[in-house]
Amino acid sequence: MKLKTENNFLTYFSVAIIWILAILIKLKFNGLAFGFDYGLYHPDGALYSVRALDWAGLSEIEAATRVSNWYNTHAFKFNTTSPVDLFYANHPLYAEYSTRLLYPLLSVPFVKLFGVPGMLVIPALSLLMFMLLVAKIGIRHDKRVIAVIVLFFVSSSSTVMRWMFSNTTDALLAAIFSLAGYLLVKRVSNSYWYLAFGILILLSGVTRISVIFWIAVATVLWFQKLKVQSIYLVLLSFSIVIPTLLTHQSSSFLAVEGDRPFIEKIFLYPFYLVKVTFYEIMQLIILDRIFFLLCALCVYLSLRNINKESSQLFILVLFAGLLTGALNGNVGVNFRYQLPVLFFICWSLIDNLNISVNSFKRLSVNQKT
Repeated sequence: MKLKTENNFLTYFSVAIIWILAILIKLKFNGLAFGFDYGLYHPDGALYSVRALDWAGLSEIEAATRVSNWYNTHAFKFNTTSPVDLFYANHPLYAEYSTRLLYPLLSVPFVKLFGVPGMLVIPALSLLMFMLLVAKIGIRHDKRVIAVIVLFFVSSSSTVMRWMFSNTTDALLAAIFSLAGYLLVKRVSNSYWYLAFGILILLSGVTRISVIFWIAVATVLWFQKLKVQSIYLVLLSFSIVIPTLLTHQSSSFLAVEGDRPFIEKIFLYPFYLVKVTFYEIMQLIILDRIFFLLCALCVYLSLRNINKESSQLFILVLFAGLLTGALNGNVGVNFRYQLPVLFFICWSLIDNLNISVNSFKRLSVNQKT
């Protein structure tokens, strides 16, 4: 028991070190790479920042002025703003973002303390939560070394850190789905299950549109003959997304096609799914081979072990991410919309890989003999 406790402590300690290093490296090295913005402050983050400062007690004018001044000094691709550009009545995306309440709400105490940089606290904590939950999966499977190795490579990904530590909703949404994945592993009781997933669906719904991801999870539950739970996820996730669809969110469907009739966009969607997916893969191959190889390995192992829950969830959540990424038709978003799959990548790798310290010891002995 003492050895197990020490091993668990060492696992969590290793994860904490990885998290701290990942944050420090991103703080030190952030900016433009090949014309892409790998900075800490992104255009849509300005909207969340204004709202958080507004809810923290500033007037709309004061909040917009602070955010505009900060962006003009510290941002890379959104650094020529004026406060009037960020007024609720002027920015065209406020209506679309009106239901994304959770991130600015959670950020209120931190912008009170730190100003605009306080918007980075929730993403940093979300990254830590994701890592700790992956560590718990490693402990649960008695594969602590694999969990730490997987997290090291994930945190070494420029793509992952681009979105997991910036002032956007991506890290928070990934953390919510990490908790959902962990609850699936833990097999909680039915009464607690319905309450927990109801809360998570609500939280994801006020973070960003995520109904397709919940359908992916529900599909796996259906495969497992858990039909009541599957239907519960689908119905609740659809009901939560209705307010979003009733705003201007629906107009962002294939926005690159402008004012084409909706029915024409539906017929064009498969083409954009292929196009956007191709660009996502090629961007990873060119810019982030570490993460590409990690994903490729996960796809290979999951298909080989498709009967496992972890494999099924990874494949379907990844597909849900690809479907979500193609909704607006923009290419080269760099895996941003697929980020909720992160936990399922790690879970599948931990579940399907069989590497241990003893394996390396046996390899060393064999080489000597």
